Amino acid sequence: MNNYEQSKKARRIASVVYILIMAVVMGGTYLSQQQKDAAGKTEQNPPNQ
Repeated sequence: MNNYEQSKKARRIASVVYILIMAVVMGGTYLSQQQKDAAGKTEQNPPNQ
């Protein structure tokens, strides 16, 4: 393997790791927003007692 092939492999690995990290961040943001929306709906409509 020459230097170009090694750097190409390293760049590909780095890009996959970056995409995975961004997917985790976006997924966490989405779940957090869903929880906030659900909490807001329960505060607006309290259960009948």
